[in-house]
Amino acid sequence: MFCSSLRKRREWANLPAALLSQQHPRWQEKQLETHDLAIPLPKSREGDFQEVFRLLLLSASDTQSSGTMMSRIERLYHQTGNHQVGIVFLLEEHASTANGTISYMELQASLLPAFEMPIIPLHSLPSSSISALQATLFAFQRQLVNTQKTTSSLMHPVNPITTLLPYCTLNPPLAENLRDILSDVSHSVQALEQAATTTGGRAVLQSLLPDQATYENITGFWEQEFFADK
Repeated sequence: MFCSSLRKRREWANLPAALLSQQHPRWQEKQLETHDLAIPLPKSREGDFQEVFRLLLLSASDTQSSGTMMSRIERLYHQTGNHQVGIVFLLEEHASTANGTISYMELQASLLPAFEMPIIPLHSLPSSSISALQATLFAFQRQLVNTQKTTSSLMHPVNPITTLLPYCTLNPPLAENLRDILSDVSHSVQALEQAATTTGGRAVLQSLLPDQATYENITGFWEQEFFADK
């Protein structure tokens, strides 16, 4: 389900109509108090209560009103006890000159360590298609399934680099073997950004990654924001 208030937010205004036009999955529009989007979580057993993962949809424009943004994050975090909550952050806005990737990194830095929640990067949201959002949400759902299989609770602290690595590419999600390669050379999102945007770091990545397309998708993810402004 999604919140009706998205219709009043410039960067997300086209999303409700696009979601409602989908046959699978079927989306519902509601007035949600604490979040913008909710996706179902897989049930462990038949008959279990259907849990959802609650998400805020944010972008660089929201960081310009940091007080309002932080109030929304704190409200979601505390009212749910930090249970099944996170953020989708739009990196590329159509009507803004703000650097989305820098805003994303600054938000991550401001939340840790007080607020432990995944911040999922969404590269862009074309007005005519929601395929990028659907692919990102589907990849995240699959990661939640894998997490449930290997841990007893999603409330255990998760290293941000582990959560974010699958989405730091122009073609998400990254395969597990590629995530292993990147995690070996980048123990934080900041370290990955440096590896993908510096001459020495790029040389290391190119020597480790299996093909040129994968290398270009990973470096291109960061290049879209950082190099375009130079």
